[in-house]
Amino acid sequence: MSSENHSKPLVSAIIPTHNRSELLKRAIQSVLDQTWENMEIVVVDDASGDDTPQLLQSLSEKHKTLKVIRNNESKGAAASRNIAIENAEGEYVAGLDDDDVWRPKRIELLMEEFQEGYSAVTSNDRMDFGEKEIVWKKKPIITLHDLLFYNQVGNQVLTKKEYLEQVDGYDESLQSAQDYDLWIRLAHDFGPIKTAPHTLQVVNMSDERESITTSEHQIDGYIACFQKHRDKMNAEQIKYQNYRIKITEGKETGWIELFKATPRHLLIKEITRKLFL
Repeated sequence: MSSENHSKPLVSAIIPTHNRSELLKRAIQSVLDQTWENMEIVVVDDASGDDTPQLLQSLSEKHKTLKVIRNNESKGAAASRNIAIENAEGEYVAGLDDDDVWRPKRIELLMEEFQEGYSAVTSNDRMDFGEKEIVWKKKPIITLHDLLFYNQVGNQVLTKKEYLEQVDGYDESLQSAQDYDLWIRLAHDFGPIKTAPHTLQVVNMSDERESITTSEHQIDGYIACFQKHRDKMNAEQIKYQNYRIKITEGKETGWIELFKATPRHLLIKEITRKLFL
C-alpha cells in the first residue's frame, strides 16, 4: 500500500480513536492489509489517556502512509471525523471505527461499485456480538426514501471527499446518530447509496465497549436527528420513527401498536425484533 502509486485514486481511511489502543492497532492493521494500492490512513486521537499516543508514534514511524493528529482535549467522534476529513488528501474517503475491522478487499470492491449518480457505497456487515455473529445484508440500493424510515446503511461508507465537504461533514451538534444524519444529507444531495454485494466489514457490537459517543446521550441524539429531517418525511415515516424512538427509550409497545406503526415492508423485521431481541 503506497500513496506514491498514482495509477489508482488515493483513498483516505479515517479513524477517530479514544482510549482503545489494542483495538485501534487491529483496525489500523486491517487498513494496511487492503489490496487497494493507493491509500493513506488519517487517525485522529481524541485526547486518549492510555498508550494510544505511543502506539501511533511507533506505527507512523514504520508506515509513512499513516498520518496522526491529536486533540489536546476531547472533542467527540463527530468533530474528530471532521478533522480527519479536513486533513485527508484522498479524492475518496472511507471511515472506520477504531473497534471495527475491514476485510482485505473492502476498498477494492467498494471502489469497483462506486459510480456517478450515487452518493456513497457501503457493504454488508458482519455484526460481532461476542457469543454470536450475524451478517447484515443490506438493500442493493438504499434511497433517501429508505433512509427516512431508519438507518439502513450502518456506520460507515466510502464516498468522495468533495461530497462530504459540500454537505459540511458530520453535524457536531448531534449527541449521537451523526452517521445516520450524514447519510440522509448525502442521499438528498447526491443520490442513493449503493451496497457492494459482499461482507467487507466486521462491526464490534459488544455492550462493554467504551465509545467516543456517550451512550446516555444516544436517545437525545436520535430524537434530534429525527426532528432535523422530519420535514422530509411522509406520514408513514414519521409514525414509524416515533415507534422506533419509543422502543429506544425502553417503553412498552404492544402488538397492536407494532402493526399500526410499522410499514408492511418492515413488518418481518419488527416482528423478529419483538420476538427475539
